[in-house]
Amino acid sequence: MNTTAHSVPLSVGQEAMKVAWQVDPQKWTNIIPIPLAVRGTLDRDRLRAAVDALGEAFPHLRGRVTGGPDGNRLDWSDAARIPLTETTTDLARDEAVRRAWQVPFDLFTGPLFRVDVITGGDWRILLLTLHHLVADGASVLLLLDALRQAYAGDPITLPNDPHTLERHARRSELLSQTDAGEDHRAYWKAELGSGAPDLRLPAAPEQPPRYTMVSDLLPTDLVAELRARAQDLGVSYVTLLMAGYYALLRRHSGSEEVLSFVPFHGRTAQGTRQQVGYFVNLLPVQARMSPEDTYADLARQLRVRVKDALTHGDLPQPTIMRCAGLVGPQARELTHRSIFQYWHAGLRDGLDVMSLRLAGPGTEAVLSLMDIESTAGFTLAVMVREDSAGTHVLWKDPAGALGASVLATLAADYHEVLWTIADGPDAPLIEVVARHDTTPVPDVGTVAADGAPDAANVAAMVEVWEAVLGIDDIDPQDSFFELGGHSLLAESLVIDVSRRFGCEVELSALFSRPRLAEFTEHVVGLRS
Repeated sequence: MNTTAHSVPLSVGQEAMKVAWQVDPQKWTNIIPIPLAVRGTLDRDRLRAAVDALGEAFPHLRGRVTGGPDGNRLDWSDAARIPLTETTTDLARDEAVRRAWQVPFDLFTGPLFRVDVITGGDWRILLLTLHHLVADGASVLLLLDALRQAYAGDPITLPNDPHTLERHARRSELLSQTDAGEDHRAYWKAELGSGAPDLRLPAAPEQPPRYTMVSDLLPTDLVAELRARAQDLGVSYVTLLMAGYYALLRRHSGSEEVLSFVPFHGRTAQGTRQQVGYFVNLLPVQARMSPEDTYADLARQLRVRVKDALTHGDLPQPTIMRCAGLVGPQARELTHRSIFQYWHAGLRDGLDVMSLRLAGPGTEAVLSLMDIESTAGFTLAVMVREDSAGTHVLWKDPAGALGASVLATLAADYHEVLWTIADGPDAPLIEVVARHDTTPVPDVGTVAADGAPDAANVAAMVEVWEAVLGIDDIDPQDSFFELGGHSLLAESLVIDVSRRFGCEVELSALFSRPRLAEFTEHVVGLRS
């Protein structure tokens, strides 16, 4: 550390998070969980020392919010050490992780970072949990790299300068309140001044409400085709994925105008790129479509709209919404219905989030990043994550407002849209099939009777699943991942299934067909 500063002012975005927490301290909207499956042995003393080293290298992670005559600040003077807790549980893995990360932080006492080691019957999870007030998605890779260094007993080489945090906070206030941000404010007022579209998605809410997810790994051949089409069109791969997502929202909402938020890294100022902290900004991006548009048209439109949004992306999101008159609970309900997140988790050289080695003399553990359950307060959150395993798409319904069947339908339809784009982006946008009632949507995992695999094949598949997952009474409509399966178990499963059924099964088939019945149908089809 190259400064003796012990506190920094809150940025405009951090102030908004602090206010939201005060309104409802039990909400976990701005909590970031980083669950890592553990193989091998974690040395407790070495881990404790590494966590302490993180707290020393990045002391604001131990901070708390304090008030004063100059406004609210993030203060880490006399801060406590980062807590490290070890627990053993009888709960299913995902439920245990969810209960741990959803414990709210107290912003007035801190620390705003904690570490849990959770052990179940045959699994162990290292869970890093942060409040968004002190870190963003880019910070996660920095922290994992720092953890690796500290666990090995090496000094943490990443820079940390609280003055960088302070300059960012001051600049956010300057852009929000002075003439320095006038161009930005004018842009957003013109862009959103007519109001937000009424994006109503179909719903079959979960009862009781619960966090619902669908995890998907895009097939490698689909990814290759999409990258080729993106190059042909002169747009990025991410833009093409986003175009498919917007087309999907149009189809299921019936709206020709679709607004979704897109994260902007916000690390434009000098010194911020390697700094652990909160710099990200959520930008509303609105697309206008017509039945005559093609996917290529939509991709080109989004390329321009996203570029313009990023050009004006340093204006804090609370100020953006205020410029457009989109403030208050009713406006938030209208605007915060969708967010499309893209996270390239392979950007840091030498860091593989799917195989992160923590090593020291006589000890080694390999960590694999699991699906991240988080939410920025949106009805539907879609995270696209790029790492060494490929392109993951995680569909999140944090409040259970849409329901598992609707979420599964959206995920399946997204595949259809992406394959259409891969085959030819000049195809017209997928037709609108809007559902505005709460009639449950058929589960995409259900196999029609006339196409179902026979009972013997299903029974054989059940045996393999039960052996790999270590549980009994699996139903054909059960999802591998909802039963506690994860990427490591998935590898074991496809190997055992390939041997049992005498055919080569790709790992991606399980991610795209996670329910036993549909997975069995796919495997039987490979053998025939």
